[in-house]
Amino acid sequence: MNNLRSFTNFTYQNLNESTIESIKKKKKVSEEEWEAMRANPEVPEEKKKYEEYYTGDKAVDLVGKAIDIVAEIFGDGDNIKTFMKRLSAVESCYGTNPRTYTRPASTKGIFQLDKGSSLRTIGYQGQKPQGNWAIKKSLEKAKSKISSTLGLNWDMVPYDSLAKPLYNALACRMFLEIRTKDYKYDQKTNKITEVDKPIPSDLNGQAKWWKDRYNTSAGSGTEAKFKNPPGCNL
Repeated sequence: MNNLRSFTNFTYQNLNESTIESIKKKKKVSEEEWEAMRANPEVPEEKKKYEEYYTGDKAVDLVGKAIDIVAEIFGDGDNIKTFMKRLSAVESCYGTNPRTYTRPASTKGIFQLDKGSSLRTIGYQGQKPQGNWAIKKSLEKAKSKISSTLGLNWDMVPYDSLAKPLYNALACRMFLEIRTKDYKYDQKTNKITEVDKPIPSDLNGQAKWWKDRYNTSAGSGTEAKFKNPPGCNL
């Protein structure tokens, strides 16, 4: 129970303080911004306390800095950082869409990660990751980066904590790690070949990648929506 509580609260006692402080300084993340990133907007008291970071211009800055931290952990270039920021805009307008936190049982956070698909794929406390051995291997590498940098054991992260902006960004990045590859299974050799499907750097390419590989062809999103998210003027 103490272990669950500590991860739910996301306290310093569980994390790599020196590395975190170095990243915060490098990315110019204030103490209040850091607290807002690890607070849970699904909890009314926490949402009220950090409301200015979950609405308006400060929301854009908070999301951008959360993405910067994730990029530092994963060694990402500008193409992935730009894509994630555009993704947060189209999925929830940087978390400011009033519906962002209204479906906690099925959808989580700024990147609107679905419990039955993306979150089920990457796993969390009580939910083992889904997929073939190559997918699980990629996830283990991603979790290792998170663990070595933050000191965080992803397998101990409760589902409820996935709404927290930083956790949500980490979960999104892990899912992108899976979606940037196709996995071709050869029955004759019993081997899986990974085929890279990288995120493009240009807006048109990212819009198509989002539709094909994140939103999927069956989803309601369009490339035009990705390029110009309706109702999001931040």
